Amino acid sequence: MKSVVHEIRNHLAVAVANVEAFRDGVLEPSPARLAAVLQALHEAEVLLRDVPSGTATAHLEVATQPIDICTVITNEVLGLEALAKERGVGFGVRQCSVCEASCSAFACDPVCIGEIVNNIVSNAIRYTPPGGRVDVECRNVRGDIVLNTTDDGPGIDRKDAVRIFESGYRGNASRDTPGSGMGLALAKRFAEEHGGSIAAHNVEGRGAQFTIRLPSTVARAVAQDGRPHSVETSFPKLPTLFASAVYALGDEPNAQRSSEEKIT
Repeated sequence: MKSVVHEIRNHLAVAVANVEAFRDGVLEPSPARLAAVLQALHEAEVLLRDVPSGTATAHLEVATQPIDICTVITNEVLGLEALAKERGVGFGVRQCSVCEASCSAFACDPVCIGEIVNNIVSNAIRYTPPGGRVDVECRNVRGDIVLNTTDDGPGIDRKDAVRIFESGYRGNASRDTPGSGMGLALAKRFAEEHGGSIAAHNVEGRGAQFTIRLPSTVARAVAQDGRPHSVETSFPKLPTLFASAVYALGDEPNAQRSSEEKIT
């Protein structure tokens, strides 16, 4: 039950942070940001459905379906913009300029993918001091999804490296940062249940970098003409905000310069 409550709180926190930012004029309630809030609430609702029946008390089940994974990941990341602004952290995202066909019908559990992204990116924001930044890069590598999140936090202590993905474990760098120590363990479990992996290491001149790799191990939906096609899901669709390959959140000059980079 603790893991379910942990995830529900995360999603509600995302929704609340965004609504407060809209109310205070910090962020504009654009269609894209509203879609991100709707996704956070949808994920919380899905998790709540299992609580009365008791199915979520011991294990969050993975229900694989073909989804537009670009939309799910983008909504999840955009939903954390308010948290980054609240903490004075620069926030940049890089992604493919065109959604690959394999991404538009990627076989996975959309809620679990949301959990992975939310836990990793929000963790990076929490550990980055004001004035620092978090960079998220999403790529399609031969059909697999590779998501890198790099922060300006304290990095990973050598003593903690082998234990950071243990449920409830909090290393030396975590002592002054609120948290339950469950997020990374859940992210690792969900990635592995999708046949994927998650790894972490320190980056020279920065902090920690977490790499999530999700393989396209299940055949994607194919139209009658033999070409992959998009599959509708219950998740909100983003408008054109992410038409460009890169965008930067925050007012830092460095963040703005990074928005001119391209991914091919």
